[in-house]
Amino acid sequence: MASIPFHLITGFLGSGKTSFLIHYLGSFGKERRIGVIQNEFSSSGIDGEIVRKTKGAYQLLEVNNGSVFCVCLLGGFIESLAAFIDDNSPDEIIMEASGMSDPVSIAQIFQSPQLKNKIYLDKSWAIVDALNFNKVTSIRIRLEHQIRIAETVIINKTDLAESEIATIIETVKKINPFATILKSSYAKIPFLNEKESFKFFHFPENSGSNRPDLQSLVIKSSLIITPENLKKFIETVKNDFIRFKGFVNTGKKQKYIVQGSFDYYTFEEVEWFAGVTELVGIGKFQGIDDYTKKFETYCKK
Repeated sequence: MASIPFHLITGFLGSGKTSFLIHYLGSFGKERRIGVIQNEFSSSGIDGEIVRKTKGAYQLLEVNNGSVFCVCLLGGFIESLAAFIDDNSPDEIIMEASGMSDPVSIAQIFQSPQLKNKIYLDKSWAIVDALNFNKVTSIRIRLEHQIRIAETVIINKTDLAESEIATIIETVKKINPFATILKSSYAKIPFLNEKESFKFFHFPENSGSNRPDLQSLVIKSSLIITPENLKKFIETVKNDFIRFKGFVNTGKKQKYIVQGSFDYYTFEEVEWFAGVTELVGIGKFQGIDDYTKKFETYCKK
């Protein structure tokens, strides 16, 4: 088997990684057999449901409950990826890493006996959230490592933070002077066909980062909530989360995808989702609030 190109998408929570992945699959999914890997910090694969609605000849491997680059998951991920390649024989692989991933250990994937000569790192994109770039403090070193390992850094949501763009670009250039920097809205960029030689900014010794002091939770409910009360509920809890996303049942034929980071949230109506409400939150929770009970009080109003 010829060595398979492996593409990596990194970026902090809510930066636009899934939007970029869908854009990529929409551009190439019909002409290539693409293996898609989605890695989520929480136990619930919300983004996998979204990607499954994208048409194309691809296979999906989901790895949840932490970053695949963490020592506790890396060995199991390498075995799963090797089996995934053997079972599906993809033309290429693209991975959406967890928003809290630290890709310093990425070389271990390509040097492992199970994957050596099977895959090689072809493209690496880091998605930067222009709206929230300066709010990311708790895991700043991980964000910087994501940028350092990237061949291309995409400054996303430029339409929402125009006054910040020049400063962000200057900061990114200091973190990784070798990367190509592109600006985007909704994580859409023009893809170039020509192959560029891969390069990235090397890491100093002992540059790893500890697991962030953050938690995840899942709100799951069969109750129906009105769109108005859904927005009221989000307003009451959003300060507890740095990332909140999921599907919400607002009526027999009305469903929403809710997602946001820090203060900015979007509510998009969808027709294809048929399940119960399932929301995933990531943050540093204060107290012992039962968020499912709080959500259901808004369902009954």
